[in-house]
Amino acid sequence: MYYIETWKLSGDLNMAVDYVLGKSNAPFFRLYTWKEPTLSLGKNQSVEDVDFDFLRENNIKCVRRPTGGRAVLHKYELTYSIVIPNGHELYRLSIISLYKAISQLIVDVLNKLDVPVRLVSRGIRGNTNVCFDAPSWYEIVLDNKKVVGSAQMRTRSFVLQHGSIVLKTIDNVDRCFKNTNQKIVQYGIDQSKNIEINRLKELLYEKFDEKFGLIKFQDVDKILKSAERERKKFCCI
Repeated sequence: MYYIETWKLSGDLNMAVDYVLGKSNAPFFRLYTWKEPTLSLGKNQSVEDVDFDFLRENNIKCVRRPTGGRAVLHKYELTYSIVIPNGHELYRLSIISLYKAISQLIVDVLNKLDVPVRLVSRGIRGNTNVCFDAPSWYEIVLDNKKVVGSAQMRTRSFVLQHGSIVLKTIDNVDRCFKNTNQKIVQYGIDQSKNIEINRLKELLYEKFDEKFGLIKFQDVDKILKSAERERKKFCCI
């Protein structure tokens, strides 16, 4: 499995990179961050309720993910993605089984950092536009609050799963929408412990290398050039 990391890319380019990696017909594990605060919407999520005035006033960008699910505000986090082509053994796993397998690796890393997260064995259906209002099957919680939100897309050629490991709590996510009638907090692992992002990156690399055998991908510029041609697909408006 190839390993790639990119830092502080714009939201549309981040989504385009994940999409391009999915079409590459090779397994990839990627770690990345965001250039600026960005609200990402699920592939089929409506923009009608997004409060674009609030986003502009707070310098928050908006993108649409290639994956499903509900909105995430990307700000204080380390984001991961994993691409599984159809010839890989993990491709045969169900959606829930793959979530569980990947989530358990992240749990192991956070536990090693003395953050007492765990997997939830049953999902709860959220009733707002925001991903972090409730955990789904085999998502990661700290004190029963979701701190890692993931989403997945499947095609005949590949599976893409990506997710946000939230480092610091954000308390105004509901304000990104006009008609959300409850306060929604996007909880981070800082409830338990402040984690240095580079240390988290190192341990995630070690864990996924132990599981999959990572090879550092050398031609990042080629991926970025391909992603530049795809980035407009992921703009909200």
